[in-house]
Amino acid sequence: MMSWTAHVGTILHLLDPTSNPRHCLDRLWAEVEAWESIDGIWVSCLPGHLQPSGTVLAGRCPDNADEIASLASPSTASVNTDGLPVVARQLRDGNVPVAIILVSHHHQPQPAGFLVDALSRYLLDRLRLQLEASELAEENHYLRSSLTPQVMQHDIITVSGLLETVIRSAVRTAPSNATVLINGETGTGKELLARLVHTHSTRAHKPLVTVNAGALATPLLESELFGHVRGAFTGADHDRKGLFEVADGGTVFLDEVGELSPEGQVRLLRVLQERTVTRVGDHRPIPVDVRVIAATHRELSREVAQGRFRQDLYFRLNVVSLNLPPLRDRPEDIPLLINHFLQKFNRENYKQVDHVPRKVLEILQAYPWPGNVRELENCVQKVVVLAAGSSFSEDLIPPTIRSYVQHPGIAGSSGDGAMLQVSADRLIPDDHMENLMQAIEHYAASAGPNISRAFNEIERLLITHALAAERGVKLRAAKRLGINRVTLDRKLVEYQLTVRRGIGVLERPEDPPLS
Repeated sequence: MMSWTAHVGTILHLLDPTSNPRHCLDRLWAEVEAWESIDGIWVSCLPGHLQPSGTVLAGRCPDNADEIASLASPSTASVNTDGLPVVARQLRDGNVPVAIILVSHHHQPQPAGFLVDALSRYLLDRLRLQLEASELAEENHYLRSSLTPQVMQHDIITVSGLLETVIRSAVRTAPSNATVLINGETGTGKELLARLVHTHSTRAHKPLVTVNAGALATPLLESELFGHVRGAFTGADHDRKGLFEVADGGTVFLDEVGELSPEGQVRLLRVLQERTVTRVGDHRPIPVDVRVIAATHRELSREVAQGRFRQDLYFRLNVVSLNLPPLRDRPEDIPLLINHFLQKFNRENYKQVDHVPRKVLEILQAYPWPGNVRELENCVQKVVVLAAGSSFSEDLIPPTIRSYVQHPGIAGSSGDGAMLQVSADRLIPDDHMENLMQAIEHYAASAGPNISRAFNEIERLLITHALAAERGVKLRAAKRLGINRVTLDRKLVEYQLTVRRGIGVLERPEDPPLS
């Protein structure tokens, strides 16, 4: 058997100061356990310096390790105990103790002493790196706070001319107090653009308060936005500030403003007009100085035309309109975003997936990304988590993306609920195509060639058919339709369809019988 000195180089190589102490000690113990001279390794990082703090143990150490640790000195030395022989050392940063190392052994102090010294060097190097990282973080924070808007706007990763135009408009708008309406499909980065506007505004030193209007019920939304007084409703046992008061002097970002209830729209309009809020259960107006940035995936002008959104509120919000292009309109950004997400998830998962084959890149650039950047991020995260090596494997790409490339006639549903575009000559059998053409001709002859109306009726029929086939299970029906669950819910509201699980769409008395 080789002596422990033959493993010195391996041990030093294993002690990487960038590695977590737990991982480092596990690898170290797997190496020294074969020496048959070391019983255990006990390392305690004291809070306030080394991170993460706490005790890490590998192998077997004396039961009274804490008491033995109190006897450790700044130099490596044996400690006499009633049980296992121990070599110990206390690490100091100046006069401040930062860690204690104990190595128990079978009456062989030399290899134990070597391990103590090696671990001491590892911990001191780790402390040095952490201090450097802390200093760099402080310097980075200072430099970023002094950056010009032209530099800071590149927090949004893009080389697209379309998106660059939107960013420039956002930066020019930022110094004003004008209300901003951001339009864009789900996952395009509306909140990121709102943060960009706030960061470049004169209110950047004040809070940016974000609220998702579509995630809260009406009573709760009003309480969140405008606050409440004690006794306003059950459970209101004290006065509470609303988010508009919290953001006083800063910015309120209202995400999914198109989901506001009629009551919520009236309250928001009053805030925008009078710059005051009234808490729920109170009658005393409270002045607030806030800038409102709203975002929606809906086309609010159409919502106004259909009576679902107040016209006066729409005009109040639509002072400056910023339209975020979907990812399918800027495929040149996909390689940049893939690289960004690879770096992010490699760090989080201790991976090194850095090779993206050309075929994989072509597949990802050909896909329309109905979920936009968020869907791409999820795809990259899945690949990094499941990858066995360093390559971005095609097999790990979600089947929906791979199947789209194999059947390019199916253009996945976009965030605004666009219907499937079907390449008839490739995907529809001849007999089905003949039936479809006859049905369209019959419809045009009886109802007229109104394309918009025809599309709506066909879409409504397909949704009803899918829900009936899946017995009212929305998730499965959405997959059958090639859209996501959120889009399906939105379509159900738009077409005023009521769904019951186990049945499907419930027919209204005024509706014609479904064929």
